[in-house]
Amino acid sequence: MNTSKKQKLYSLVLFCLGIGLGVASQNLPTLDSANINSLNSTFISKEIPKKCCSSFFIERDGYSLGYDARNRNPAWVYEHLSQENLKGEAERMSCAFKEDESLPEHLRATLMDYQGKGYDRGHLAPAADHKSCHNRLADTFYLTNMCPQCPQFNRGYWAAFEKHVRDLTKSYHDIEVITGPLYLPHTKSDGSRVVKYKVIGKNDVAVPTHFFKVIKCNSSSGLHEIKAYVLPNAQIAQNISLDTFAMSLEKVEKLAGMIFFP
Repeated sequence: MNTSKKQKLYSLVLFCLGIGLGVASQNLPTLDSANINSLNSTFISKEIPKKCCSSFFIERDGYSLGYDARNRNPAWVYEHLSQENLKGEAERMSCAFKEDESLPEHLRATLMDYQGKGYDRGHLAPAADHKSCHNRLADTFYLTNMCPQCPQFNRGYWAAFEKHVRDLTKSYHDIEVITGPLYLPHTKSDGSRVVKYKVIGKNDVAVPTHFFKVIKCNSSSGLHEIKAYVLPNAQIAQNISLDTFAMSLEKVEKLAGMIFFP
């Protein structure tokens, strides 16, 4: 992995560790190439006791993620896509959803948590993004890459949105995508604002109210364009324009509590 990509990923790691340590997102340091290695030893090593950390950094062949153990969901999932790495014919029918045994047993979601609860195990790094080989495809089926999603949303508008993101690789040299759940407040009749969301299963897997997706579209000239969206975890009619859910990068950063592509 090159230094530039490490910088992006480790800045997100800092955010996730900040969740457990009570660090506000606006106080997160910006990394440079000189301290990437020291970050690796300081933040990913035994120097931070596991008992004080509610978040975990997981890197797989096709994507990386920060896992929020409190909600039993990923906080963010990062992918780097191009027409070249989207090629492949691996079949998802041969893949099975699976628990992530790299996490402590008492901090992870289980298959039983989803059973009969009325929610899909919704991929954040889509299976269709990683068909270049079977192992890469199979890695997208870890529950650490899933959030509970409304079935009509997951199989409808969200699936179409994921295809739209893949199609962007036809117009740009490559794209970088960060996807994650949100737990947003709603306003009550008395004007007060509250955060309210369901949990499922014996491990209290949180059901996000919304999902964000931030896309950095890189051109071959070195220029880039950023697109950012927030969608509700609910059925959305297919004739609703994606522009309806577009937001400024700063607004999505505020909602998510993290800085994207610093």
